[in-house]
Amino acid sequence: MDVQYQRNSFEEAMAAHEAGFINDLQKVRKWRSALFEAASLSPAWLFEDGYEFGFIERIVGDVYARLPPKPHHNVEHMVGLEPRIDEVISLLNKSDNGVCMLGIHGTGGIGKTTLAKAVYNSIFYQFEGVCFLFDVNEASKKFQGIVHLQQKLMSDILEEKILRFCSADEGISKIKHRLSHKRVLLVLDDVDEIEQLERLAGGCDWFGCGSKVIITTRNKQLLIAHNVKRTYELMQLNDHDSLELFCWHAFHMSLPPKGYQQMSSHVISYAKGLPLALKLIGANLADKNLEEWRSTLEKYDRIPERTIHEVLKISYDCLQDGAKTVFLDIACFIREEILGSLDEIVDSSDYGVRFYIEVLIDRSLIAVTDTGSLHMHDLIKQMGREIVRKEAPSNPGKRSRLWNYKDVLKVLHENSGTSNIEGIMFDRPQQQEVEWSGIAFEKMNNLRILIVRKAQFSTGPKYLPNSLRWLEWEGYPSTKLPPKFSPSKLAVFKLFCSPFKLEEPFMRFEYLTCMNCSNCEFITEVPDMSQCQSLRRLLFEDCYNLIKIHDSVGSLSKLVELNVSGCVKLTSFPHEIEMPSLQAIDLSFCESLDYFPHIVGNMDALTHVWIEETSIKELPPSIGNLARLESLNLSSCKSLRELPNSLFTFQNLDWLGLEGIHPDGRKSLRKLLQESQPASSCTNI
Repeated sequence: MDVQYQRNSFEEAMAAHEAGFINDLQKVRKWRSALFEAASLSPAWLFEDGYEFGFIERIVGDVYARLPPKPHHNVEHMVGLEPRIDEVISLLNKSDNGVCMLGIHGTGGIGKTTLAKAVYNSIFYQFEGVCFLFDVNEASKKFQGIVHLQQKLMSDILEEKILRFCSADEGISKIKHRLSHKRVLLVLDDVDEIEQLERLAGGCDWFGCGSKVIITTRNKQLLIAHNVKRTYELMQLNDHDSLELFCWHAFHMSLPPKGYQQMSSHVISYAKGLPLALKLIGANLADKNLEEWRSTLEKYDRIPERTIHEVLKISYDCLQDGAKTVFLDIACFIREEILGSLDEIVDSSDYGVRFYIEVLIDRSLIAVTDTGSLHMHDLIKQMGREIVRKEAPSNPGKRSRLWNYKDVLKVLHENSGTSNIEGIMFDRPQQQEVEWSGIAFEKMNNLRILIVRKAQFSTGPKYLPNSLRWLEWEGYPSTKLPPKFSPSKLAVFKLFCSPFKLEEPFMRFEYLTCMNCSNCEFITEVPDMSQCQSLRRLLFEDCYNLIKIHDSVGSLSKLVELNVSGCVKLTSFPHEIEMPSLQAIDLSFCESLDYFPHIVGNMDALTHVWIEETSIKELPPSIGNLARLESLNLSSCKSLRELPNSLFTFQNLDWLGLEGIHPDGRKSLRKLLQESQPASSCTNI
């Protein structure tokens, strides 16, 4: 009743709010109305004295579960899509209350993903749980890829953050058990193998009545094999829609301006109704004058068979040399990576990469998705890789980039590498044992990028080129780097899951921006990093024998992420940190660490602090200086006896983990809750 009618302490709190919002009393009236309505809801929540944080957690969890999911970003100009959306939805609705599986099939670049996203955005709010799995074929080829997809499927639909499966069979069992009575919308994008369907949506009995499963694929036979009864073939655009889509990308309007009508119509014959080609050609011709148009269209006219690869390649041929280099790096080495990896490409190059990336985006050769990932269409990626392959069709050692593991093995076994090679990526779906001499890199004096994943080498490298800017080697087979290795501009250094000891100082790596030595069991100390002032990411996750981190780490001014979680023997950490760029610090499961560093200076960028399951006894008063803190995880900090008074003064704090803290800490929490105003900014405790 006190909440509903704002009596007693609630009356005092609302009066204080009213005084603070004297120029916006309408807002306070809305608050009063919302409190009245919320308190009138039934059934009521039962509050047990002494368990405030659990009580609030249940309320927040229930409210969060009722919030609808967000739609996916779609293309700005969906020319010709509206009738197709209606047709697909009509097919989906024919299933009545049963479970409907529908396959959208068609050639690459025809717009299957775009259509699936548009349908998803039109109907997602009708379901209890939703999930859109992009690029299933690509993601499933990675190590444990199908298991990760199963985990994401469950997490998205159930809105549970942590779900772990040991195998695909366990994932199948859990999906069927948890989702068989839930009405869901599931989109599986770019499926290429029957096993992918069998492990993600094996049958209609996996999901509750009224569920819809949409599958996009280039392979119609796959849908037949999986007994998908409803299919929709996506056809090319007609000439009218083709012209409109092209014009939006070439002129930013629906029709061509005067003087460009005939040439615009001429373009339509090149693209053959393929949206990807129309978009790419339009972006390539945008902002060019008539003479440049004529010159470019002549190149299209000279294509003998006008295959889609040759049509797309014209956009590449029109790029500046620097943009071509960046494009080929992305086509050969980046697989739908988070933008952090895009930064690593920038850092591992010495040309105007950021400018050229914007050029590639403007030309529609790459895109940044709404989830913050870098995306390159399969057909464009294949075109880029074919350009590299044709540099030396029968001799991979003379090509500029190697990404096919068979080609890499051939070069390593035969020591046939040359100075032509600028980048190598060895990445197999399964673990590979590699016998080699260790000297294969001696001739590669222009090698900029070296990425090794899922490989067990018989010996460590005796030589690494000093031209390297990006060195990533999972399971690096030695405790040390080669004695003469002194790369003056190394930017990315990742030797995770290896016996590497980190005994040498890193003074020579002044351009280093990313360092990842996670899961290196022989590392006991992080040395002086004062000469690495360009560092942005520093990761020593699960280094079980790491004891000490040098004080210099606490003054890395450009560091954005610091992760030493799982370092169970860590006892010595910088007592002060002055890191104005730091956004996230993770000390979780550092069970031997008993203090949190003092905050010095302005650290407004820090939004996430995780110190779960540590021996930290108290938080320094200076933690109150973190004005923009959004999440603070103190769970299972059994030595934490008192919480700081500033805990409920954080204006942006929306997640606070307190489960399993010391009983004295709970008492401290109750005291803070009583002293804080009812309208605390924290919404998830």
